[in-house]
Amino acid sequence: MEDPVNTAEFWEACYETDNDGWDLGGPTPFFQRIASEIPKGKICVIGCGRGYDAVTFAKEGFDVTAIDFAEPAVLEARERARKANVSLRVLRENLFDLPEELHGKFDYILEYTCFCAISPERRFEYDRVVWQLLKAGGSLLGLFLPLDKEIGEGGPPWGVDIMDLHKLFGLHWDLEEEEMPPESIEHRANREIFMRWKKR
Repeated sequence: MEDPVNTAEFWEACYETDNDGWDLGGPTPFFQRIASEIPKGKICVIGCGRGYDAVTFAKEGFDVTAIDFAEPAVLEARERARKANVSLRVLRENLFDLPEELHGKFDYILEYTCFCAISPERRFEYDRVVWQLLKAGGSLLGLFLPLDKEIGEGGPPWGVDIMDLHKLFGLHWDLEEEEMPPESIEHRANREIFMRWKKR
């Protein structure tokens, strides 16, 4: 029997009941800075939620594709883009069953609260999916959390260990940057880490 957390219905229920503690209610401050600093290109925002960060990058001139499989999130992200008068594509898709036409299309993948929301046994599969989406030399821009929770405590969110991230992505990625973001909101300070991994 499939773990309910791997279904769209689980996450749609979270949105419909306001059980959405991962949602900041606005763009991620750290990504607002990153969006203004890195070269423009094609970026895919996975697990985009209500689309705050997707809109942020679109405003900065990126070619943005945003993906989520919860219908309420997708509809809100599309409406947010419309109100912001920016062009971005919002797809309702399962991260683990994406159309092959997306493979090798992106310069960047943006990760925040998606990795910790999927069952830990699927993390190697996650690694494969994001690697497939990127162009050669493309980058995974990941803000990973929570660092202060053990995987065995359950989830979502499931805990994240820095050494485990190095073991997972170190297989066929090159780490270009790692930092504890100074812009973390108060209740996530020192509980999340930014890593930029380049596809080999």
